[in-house]
Amino acid sequence: MSTLVITVRLAAEKANANDAPQLKKNVSVHDMHKIPLATSQILAPASNPSWQLMKHSHFEQYASLPGGWYDMLEGLQKQWDWTFEEIIHLQCALTHFSRFRSNTIPQFPSSRVANRSLEWLGDSILNTCVAIYLFQSYPLMQEGQLTQLRSALINNSILSLVSTQLGLPPAILTGSRAAQSETEESDAAISMRQTIYASAVESLIGAVFLDQGMSRAMEFVNTRVLPLAIDLATNSRNWDPVSELQRRLTTKKRTVRYDRTKDELVHDVTLYVDEKFIMRDTGANYKDIQRSIAHHVLDTLEKTHPEIKYD
Repeated sequence: MSTLVITVRLAAEKANANDAPQLKKNVSVHDMHKIPLATSQILAPASNPSWQLMKHSHFEQYASLPGGWYDMLEGLQKQWDWTFEEIIHLQCALTHFSRFRSNTIPQFPSSRVANRSLEWLGDSILNTCVAIYLFQSYPLMQEGQLTQLRSALINNSILSLVSTQLGLPPAILTGSRAAQSETEESDAAISMRQTIYASAVESLIGAVFLDQGMSRAMEFVNTRVLPLAIDLATNSRNWDPVSELQRRLTTKKRTVRYDRTKDELVHDVTLYVDEKFIMRDTGANYKDIQRSIAHHVLDTLEKTHPEIKYD
């Protein structure tokens, strides 16, 4: 979309500023109506204008857009060989909710202008597409095994790497606190980055769905996202034993906790499952010890720890 078209739309949107939606802080099942949507609107939301609250003026007024951002979005579309019909969907997908101080902006649909709602929508589509792929690819596997494979393909660790390969991180708009995590190496900062990057992939899928419908969204997942996820998940260099152990145990509703203490330069790390002691180790680097413990437990899970057997 050209800068001229966006400028014209901005002028029209500012003229209708008083038409801002009324937001509700609390909602219950009693707030639901019984008006059905046409199947065509379920499959192609762009045909239904009632949900489309986002405006280009929201970005211009509240997002503090960096120079060259629109050019960056154009570059990403060329990289993917995929063109958005309405660029605002891609803008929303790459805008983290921390970019807006929504509590200071009355009548502002920040969850729709930022990528929170898109993440929720895209996560469902991604899970469905991967489930369909696995169901057809592995006909002899049971549902629990299929769930394990799906979790291995679409978790924060893998999706954050997919996000990087798609070129998303430099284009994601975040608030100042989230932006600080880009230069920090603490556990919290690394986790925040990983979550933001992974969420952007899910939001992107949701944006494709809103822009072009379910069939195209499934195509985007199947041709742009899933091949990367499979390659990353099956590459041993990207295998994370900590995440793997977490996935396997939480699938069975087990709780996992690592306790650590530090004495001068030595970290003391203890793994508990369902608050039961499993293993303890020490070393100079917390992450390395955590990986070592998880790796050992995975290797010996059935023989030495039958109390946390996952199959």
